[in-house]
Amino acid sequence: MHIRFPQNLITVDLLKQKQIPCLVRISNEFEVIFFDTVPDVSGIVYGWDRDELERRAVASGGGEYAHSARSLITLMREENDIYQIVDLKMFYRSFGWCAVVKNGQYADTGKFWNDDIL
Repeated sequence: MHIRFPQNLITVDLLKQKQIPCLVRISNEFEVIFFDTVPDVSGIVYGWDRDELERRAVASGGGEYAHSARSLITLMREENDIYQIVDLKMFYRSFGWCAVVKNGQYADTGKFWNDDIL
């Protein structure tokens, strides 16, 4: 993920944390927005695979974003303004927390629909 965090004590403390609250919005771009920084800041994820993501988090359908979900993210700094996503969970009211990335890799695929009911 490419993101330019503000250089202040709030950000230094925040980046030490695991499962940082954020908002994930996905259209053509994969954007992660942080509200616990001052000021709010967002970054763009590169090198992601839409099919792999959607096996773990179902698209919401309609509107500007295929996904817009409150999320928890853990980051590891690789170099200036480049961070690896170590863990990412997205929340959906129909399914709860969906693990998308775990230990730097795509998580196990989710089970979203009960084929016996449909």
